[in-house]
Amino acid sequence: MALLPVSGFDLALLSLTALCFSTYRLLRVPAHLQHIPTVPLWPLLCSYLSGEVEERRVKRLVLPFAKRMQTDVVLVYCLGDWMVQVLEPKLGKQVLENPAVRKQPQSSDMLLWKLIGHNNVFLSDGEMWKRQSKMMRDALRRTVPIDVFTTLARTTFSLIGEGGRVCWSDLMNRYTLDAVGKTVIGYDFEALVNPQNSFCQRYQDVMTAIASPPYIVLPKLERWFPRHGVRKMIDSFVEDFCTLLQKKRLNPGNDVITYMFQSPEMTDLEFRDNSIVLFIGGHDTTAGALSSTVYFLARYPEIQANLREEVLAVLGDDDEPRIEHFFRTPYLNALIRESMRYNTPTNVTVPRISNAPLDVGGHIVPPHTPIAFHMCAAHHNEAVWDAPAAFSPERWLADAESGLCGGKDANWVSFGLGPRRCPARNFSLYEQRVLLSMLVREYRWTLPADSVHKDYLKNGFSAFALSTPEKVDIDFVRIRADTSFTPL
Repeated sequence: MALLPVSGFDLALLSLTALCFSTYRLLRVPAHLQHIPTVPLWPLLCSYLSGEVEERRVKRLVLPFAKRMQTDVVLVYCLGDWMVQVLEPKLGKQVLENPAVRKQPQSSDMLLWKLIGHNNVFLSDGEMWKRQSKMMRDALRRTVPIDVFTTLARTTFSLIGEGGRVCWSDLMNRYTLDAVGKTVIGYDFEALVNPQNSFCQRYQDVMTAIASPPYIVLPKLERWFPRHGVRKMIDSFVEDFCTLLQKKRLNPGNDVITYMFQSPEMTDLEFRDNSIVLFIGGHDTTAGALSSTVYFLARYPEIQANLREEVLAVLGDDDEPRIEHFFRTPYLNALIRESMRYNTPTNVTVPRISNAPLDVGGHIVPPHTPIAFHMCAAHHNEAVWDAPAAFSPERWLADAESGLCGGKDANWVSFGLGPRRCPARNFSLYEQRVLLSMLVREYRWTLPADSVHKDYLKNGFSAFALSTPEKVDIDFVRIRADTSFTPL
C-alpha cells in the first residue's frame, strides 16, 4: 500500500504535539509527591522566566502559599525538577543533621557546577567532606586578617573622598574582591584602584553569562542548545585561576590557600575546586551583606546614629579596630545579624536526598526526592518571627544582654545550620565589622530620593540564588578629617 504524503502542516502539528507531551511529562507533579502541598506551577514558571530573584519569589509566592496551607514543607518546581523545600529552622535542622541524608549529586548540565567543580566542601559528602571541612576550618583559624580589612577600608574611604554620590554596591564588589584576593589567595587584584582589571572584569562577565534565567530554570537546555562561548569563558577563567594557585604554591604567604597547600591529603583537583568555592563564596555573599547593611543604615538614620554612638564609645576617634573591640559592640553585632536575616545572602541550601523515606513536618518525603532548606523563607516565616517584614536590630539585643544561646539565635541561619555551616562565617563577620565600624566614624550617609531602592531593597539575579543588591547609590558626607589618606 502506498504511503500518503505528509504535509508540512502535519509535521508541524506532530512536532507541536510531541513537544507539548514532553513538556507535560517534564512539568507534571509525580504521583508519589502529590500528597505534599505544591506551590502552583505556572506562577513559578513566570517568575523564573521573568528573571525574578529568589528572595522576591519566596516572599511573593512560596510563603503566602505555605501560610494558606498552614505548612512549613512545600513542593516547588526548581532547577528542572520537583523539590521539597523546608521553610522553618527546626525542621531544617532536623533534615540537615539527619545521618541518612546526603547531598544530591548535581547535574553536569549546569555551567554553574562546571565553574566550581564537584570536589569541594560545598558539594562533597562523607569522608571527603569531613577531610576537606577540617582542612578548611584549620586554615581559616590560622589567620584573622583584621589589618588587611582595615587597610582596604581606608583605601575605600580614599575613593569616597569628602563624600558625594557613590555606587556602594559596586564599591563593595571591588572591596570584597580585594579582601578575598589578599587574605584567601594571597594575591592583590587591585579591584578598588583598578576596577577595569582584566581578571576582575572576566569574573563578572562569567558570573553574568552563567546566570541566564531559562538555563537556570531548565538545565537540560545546556544539552539541547549548548552555549559554547560561555563554556570557553569558564575554561579560560579557571585556567588563569589555576595559574594563580600555582604561583601561590611556589610563593607561600600568610593566607588561607598557603595553609590549605600544607594538607598532604588534598589532590590538585580538590585544591582547584575548594579555592574557587572560597573565592566566590567569600566575595559575593559578603559584598551582598555589606551592600544591604549600608542601605538599611541609609534608610533608617536613627539606627545609623545609634551605631555611631556605640562605635565611638568603644573605639574612640582614632583606635584601629581589634578583635576585642567587637566583644563590646552588641548593637553592631545585632545590626549585622538583622541585615543578614532581612536580606539573607544565601537563600537556599544545596539539595539533599535520602535512600529511605523521611518524615518532615508530618509529610513523608519518598526516597531519592530532592529536599532543601530555604533560609530566606525561614527568616521571613511569620510563625517563627515577630514582624519579620520589619527591620529591627533591637530584636537581637534581649538575647545578647541575657547571655542566652538559644532564643532568636537558634533561628538565625544566614550561614546554614549544624556542622555544615559555612566554615568562613567568622571571617566574613570580622570583615563586615571592621568596615562598618570604620565607615560610621568617617561618614554620615543617606539614600538618594530617586534611588531605585526607595521602596525596598532590590537584588540582582544570581545563578547561586544569592541576595546581591545592585545599583545601590548612597550619598556620603565626611564628618571627620583623615590626614593619613588622600583621595585617589
